Amino acid sequence: MSAGASKKVIYDANVIIYYCFLHEERIKGKTVTIRAIESTNKIQRLTEQFLIKGVEIETISCVIDEIFDKGIAKIVDEYCDDPRTKDLIGIPARVQITNRIRLRLARKTEGKILRLQHKPWFTVVDYHAKEEEVEAVKSFYESLRGTPKMIEHMRRKGTREAYPSNVDIALLMYSKESGAPIVTKDSDFTYFKHELEQRGLCHGILIDP
Repeated sequence: MSAGASKKVIYDANVIIYYCFLHEERIKGKTVTIRAIESTNKIQRLTEQFLIKGVEIETISCVIDEIFDKGIAKIVDEYCDDPRTKDLIGIPARVQITNRIRLRLARKTEGKILRLQHKPWFTVVDYHAKEEEVEAVKSFYESLRGTPKMIEHMRRKGTREAYPSNVDIALLMYSKESGAPIVTKDSDFTYFKHELEQRGLCHGILIDP
């Protein structure tokens, strides 16, 4: 992935959470490293590459609000409920990842995200999308309803809505206005990357590998 000529990129919620999801925990007397192995490693390497190249990293205020509202707990639960997790962190299958550990992981991640907002290279922009622009994006997604691609996308996500959340739509609008691409692994963006870029509904989508 490359930011191309852009000197600024926009991180979505999951990318920010995964960047900060790296902790050490004592479990049954053993110190283990807790991280979403593939996602955390990749986004941390990618961030280092951006900083070396002098690329500014931004997000918008409603993304941060969404993270603290529901994003962190969801990531922690997905991680702890993944059957591969115990193998990855080297604990026996019989050992349970307790609610106490889950809460501690969520709090540690929250703390790292709060500190991230004070980094000189990371900016949170107070941005609010205009209602007519939100409706235009929703109409674009609705126009794809019934196509094989949208049917498959909705099936995989388990949703009846063709369009993404208002927060995701605001990210698209901010990308368009700021001239910066969104770094994401969200299928609402990645699955329709070509269409979104072709219609000029965002500046660009950089798919986090």
